[in-house]
Amino acid sequence: MELHTQRLILRLVNYRDSRALLEILNDPQVSYFNDYGTDLTMQDIKAMIQSDLELFYQGIGVRMMLVKDGIQIGSIGLFDYCEDTAKIYLGYELEPKHWQQGYMREAATCLLNALEVILPKALVEQVSAKVSPHNTRSVNLLSHLGFEIRHSEYQLCLNKSKSKLVSGN
Repeated sequence: MELHTQRLILRLVNYRDSRALLEILNDPQVSYFNDYGTDLTMQDIKAMIQSDLELFYQGIGVRMMLVKDGIQIGSIGLFDYCEDTAKIYLGYELEPKHWQQGYMREAATCLLNALEVILPKALVEQVSAKVSPHNTRSVNLLSHLGFEIRHSEYQLCLNKSKSKLVSGN
């Protein structure tokens, strides 16, 4: 599965992405704010990819690599789907040299607009994100996407009759 934006290709993660994902997630600037911890191993990354692929094939989760000009620069995913609450979490990471260029806004807008195609078995009514209030880049991104802070999480309530998110660069 692939999605395209003006500058990026979002494609389903695979094992060939292991090295790039390992480097991105272990970058000190990235790991400072994520919940994976530090010093991830290749075995950790491969297990993560396996889990992401299983969720995708079940239709209830996904991790997509962000590819710019043939190079993996980050990933974005939807995980921890709860059927009872119709809620799923958004998570993402991007190489620091690509920060402040609108890539994650572009990728997140694309992913959220394609939610029903990507996750056909998940009836999602709310997308949430757990973000440190000190992570101003992520706070600004989520705010731009329409997320609101509620109970220490950022939440985006989806309305099926509402138009698609505005494309952002």
